[in-house]
Amino acid sequence: MTSALTLQRPQLLTDMADERLRAAIVDGELRLGEQVSEAQLARRLGVSKTPVREALMRLKADGLVEIHPQRGTFVFRLDARQVGQLCRYRATIETAALREAMGLQRKSLARELASRTRAMARAHRDQDARALSTLDMEFHWQLLAHCDNPYLHAGYGVIRWQLLAMRHRAPISNAVPSHRVLVDAVTDDDVEEACALLSAHVLENEARYTAACEAA
Repeated sequence: MTSALTLQRPQLLTDMADERLRAAIVDGELRLGEQVSEAQLARRLGVSKTPVREALMRLKADGLVEIHPQRGTFVFRLDARQVGQLCRYRATIETAALREAMGLQRKSLARELASRTRAMARAHRDQDARALSTLDMEFHWQLLAHCDNPYLHAGYGVIRWQLLAMRHRAPISNAVPSHRVLVDAVTDDDVEEACALLSAHVLENEARYTAACEAA
């Protein structure tokens, strides 16, 4: 029993460091482009540098930090060109997922999207920006959840965490109406209209995300 616990402890510490640092980046506690050090993070988390180093490697794989030899480790930050690429890539993945999801599970998709939109309306009334951001992510994830295509799932995973971080820093102002019209198109089984609305909705984030990165 003691041996098993000893073996698990480093992995558990890495998981804990990963979870805490990931949340700090997504929520904005660590700024975009901010330089971080293993030693400082280890002191803040109350652990050794080893789990922090391993956690940072995971975050690097998810696009949340950049590790530059001889320079250090930095929270990710996108320039205007990269933001444009991110938004176009996201639009490509999500519209492909939407098209497949409507062909497979349109009624279930419409119900789940409508449920998230109603929750968005409540969050908007309560002025709960954090809940609104989370619901926005959940809404769009339903497109992937109802799409039986592992390649699209993997493709979305490449940008998922950067998107979540950007959503918290640049909340959408017209969340409810912009999502409600998409729900209507899905409910009406209008694939082309739904894809056009989705693409336009995703691409309009470019200006806000760029401004958030420049303000960091």
